[in-house]
Amino acid sequence: MDPESVQSLAATLFDIGAVQFGNFTLHSGKRSYIYMDLRVLVSFPEALRRVALAYRQILVSLSFDLLAAYPYAALPIGTAIALEMNVPLIYPRKEVKNYGTGKLIEGRWQIGQRAVLIEDLVTSGASIGQAIAPLKAEGLLVEEAVVLIDREQGGRETLREQGYRLHSVMTLSQLLAELEREERITAKQRARVLRTL
Repeated sequence: MDPESVQSLAATLFDIGAVQFGNFTLHSGKRSYIYMDLRVLVSFPEALRRVALAYRQILVSLSFDLLAAYPYAALPIGTAIALEMNVPLIYPRKEVKNYGTGKLIEGRWQIGQRAVLIEDLVTSGASIGQAIAPLKAEGLLVEEAVVLIDREQGGRETLREQGYRLHSVMTLSQLLAELEREERITAKQRARVLRTL
């Protein structure tokens, strides 16, 4: 993604409240001075569309048959991308229902199809690995994942060791640099976040 687009998208994410500063506990249990709540994108259609277009810039160079969005934050992102690119979307359930069809994966797909995983961000890589496992167990081929933000906390390396390629629209360092350049945050705030990585 070109620097001007990253700058603009970073500012948008901050302005809609998707990027927050304070004392937070992450899913991994780690403490963080920054929290990215990309679930708020559902309330901002133009921002969601811009995020989908940013993913699209990466996806056009990949080979796949369908998208697989991981609930919950990535599901609206995946839907927006699917609509933008006119590509089928599936999603693995976090929990299998014991009623109805009891499917592990929602949507239509065939064994042997290539899926690219869509996730909102990556920290350690654990959630992406959890998302890919049921897809592979059902016979889908998954080798790549695309995220909006790489928190640069080992996720890319963990996924590489597991045989997956991770693509990100931006890294946390890029996001912070653009927010400082746009005067949305101070150099002190940026430094505080980077110290905790």
